[in-house]
Amino acid sequence: MQLDKFEEWLRELRREDDLLVGELQIPFLDQEEPIEVCFVGQEGAVTEAQMSTLRSYLGRLDDLHQKAVERIFTEYQATVETYREAFREWKDDPDENAPYICAPEELASLLVYQTMFVPSSREVGTFGMGFWAKWEVEHGVGLRFEEWQITESGENSVHFQFE
Repeated sequence: MQLDKFEEWLRELRREDDLLVGELQIPFLDQEEPIEVCFVGQEGAVTEAQMSTLRSYLGRLDDLHQKAVERIFTEYQATVETYREAFREWKDDPDENAPYICAPEELASLLVYQTMFVPSSREVGTFGMGFWAKWEVEHGVGLRFEEWQITESGENSVHFQFE
């Protein structure tokens, strides 16, 4: 997104419960679909910290996405046998749903970036990333960042639960 259109984009956010939500085209692996950006817990307007987080995030995409992909890849490698066994038990093809992969970039066919959550009560650099994952369709994958570092990873709910 061009930053000169940022203010216009903010004015067009839609309200969903206690969220302000908009869509952005964010490059992630080979993904072409937009993600939802959700601003959490504000009183009808995006806070300065939330705006700063999103602006800075957009300027750091390569670095932040590389951290995300590497973390997800590492955890996938550590758990792939468990998923493969579950797919065998369910009579599904483990090579289709939880294949062996050798490099983080191979997650492109297995993972879709869906949602970014930006809480209002936190410092700049705090946000969550939520993913649909072929090997974990029910729970997905989530990452929480604080001060631009991954502080927690797990199922999708991790990316929107801030204490």
